[in-house]
Amino acid sequence: MQTRYRAAATALLLTATAGLAATGGAAEASGTHHTSARATKTLTVTIKSTKHGPVLSTTRLRPGKTLFKVVRAGAGGTMQVLRLRSGYTVRQANKDFAAMFGPNSTAKVVQRVDKNVVFYGGIDVPAKGAPANFWGVDLDRADTYYVANLQSNAKTVLKARGTHQRRALPSPTGWLNAATSDGGANVFVAPKTDPHRGWMKTTNKAKEPHFLVLNQVTEPTTVQDIVDYFMSGDQNPPSFGRSGFTETNVISPGHTFVWKYRVPRGKYAVMCFWPSKTDGVTPHAAMGMITLFHMV
Repeated sequence: MQTRYRAAATALLLTATAGLAATGGAAEASGTHHTSARATKTLTVTIKSTKHGPVLSTTRLRPGKTLFKVVRAGAGGTMQVLRLRSGYTVRQANKDFAAMFGPNSTAKVVQRVDKNVVFYGGIDVPAKGAPANFWGVDLDRADTYYVANLQSNAKTVLKARGTHQRRALPSPTGWLNAATSDGGANVFVAPKTDPHRGWMKTTNKAKEPHFLVLNQVTEPTTVQDIVDYFMSGDQNPPSFGRSGFTETNVISPGHTFVWKYRVPRGKYAVMCFWPSKTDGVTPHAAMGMITLFHMV
């Protein structure tokens, strides 16, 4: 099992906005690029993960639903799309992320990041020889977006200009949402079963950013087993873990994205390790944001 805790969240987002003032690495490449204000069926932006950073098939588009195709072109990593709210500067973001994943993180810092950074999801760069990975999301407004490889801290800029264009994304075959319980806790809401492959639709209906870590477990596994394992501090793989594993990057409240996946059939735990806004330290999974369901 992937034991994330704060170290995992650090690996995922510590460098997400570091140095964003230097766009670097952006280049036009082959891909689908629509500029008409009229409705179009689909729009795909290819992200090539190179040793020098992400290279986009286009760096300008209209706002609207956008499919991202991530291919390996000499480098691995994990891609994230985000934007900064008006009035929140790159310098402030750099400072807050450094504090957020440092030894002295506070609730105030996490709350400021939650409020001022809008996350639009993301996905890993495929392994060598593997097919492309995909996710799609609505780039909902004209603004400057950042495409960051969170492993290498390489990034580039994607600018959305003009009116929102009506476009489509792949139809989902399964769903898995983040939400807030009646008691105010962060929870995942899932059906009893989802297909083990296809397109998953995920909406963040909660009040904090979340990302999804989906890990196969043995049939007898309970949520308490997983919480106990986290709290033990054990760094060895748990006895209930299995090989099926996939994950997404961060999505902000009120946003929906679809992501292509394929995992073995079986029982799964879905968890989030974003730090809590209540203390700035505890990951959501350690507070009980774990749900069990089956992939069939």
